[in-house]
Amino acid sequence: MRISVIIPVVNEAEVITGCLAQFRGQRNVEVIVVDGGSRDGTQDRIRAAGIARLVTSPRSFRSAQMNRGAGSASGDVLLFLHADTFLPDGAIRMIRESLEDPVVAGGSFRMGLSEDTWVFRTIAFLSTMRSRYLGVTYGDQGIYVRREVFDRVAGFPELALFEDSEFCAAVRKLGRFVLLDGSVRTSTRRWRRWGVVPTVLWMWTLRILFLCSVSDKWLCRLYRDVR
Repeated sequence: MRISVIIPVVNEAEVITGCLAQFRGQRNVEVIVVDGGSRDGTQDRIRAAGIARLVTSPRSFRSAQMNRGAGSASGDVLLFLHADTFLPDGAIRMIRESLEDPVVAGGSFRMGLSEDTWVFRTIAFLSTMRSRYLGVTYGDQGIYVRREVFDRVAGFPELALFEDSEFCAAVRKLGRFVLLDGSVRTSTRRWRRWGVVPTVLWMWTLRILFLCSVSDKWLCRLYRDVR
């Protein structure tokens, strides 16, 4: 079972080398980095690592980048990963084992954060519970899907925001979407830059507005991206 890892980036020179290093030596794993117009040397670091194939995207929205990466991927399984996220040990094995069940369409990992404090442990726990019980999964948990399922849902919706949760909702309609036991380790840079409480409240505000059919293009103007 060949797995294609697709990593969308824009100005991620500080983290991309470390992200790619976790795939060194992985068997039957293809790594594709989709750059949406970096100007900080990200592309040079991707080439220097010698681990991933570099693909460029004319648009910097993650939805467009991930769809472009999927279009050039050769894997039976597509794993979408943020550049500041590290997979747990044995992640590739866990993905393959989960897909031995034919009813499983895809899945994600539990949420984990790079700082082990009670505040960030609480955020990670609540994020995992949100995914488990509310069915809302975001890209910083690492999302994987069978290639045929990705094609059937026509990839990620062309949204500027919340493309990940909408994609996962579409996948769930075609099969079981599992939450693996392992936890990713995602950078806390967003919360450090904007503050823990303001970030949590702001993301929930955006989510509620999105559910109230406020345009994703308008919400994107309010979104505090850290890329």
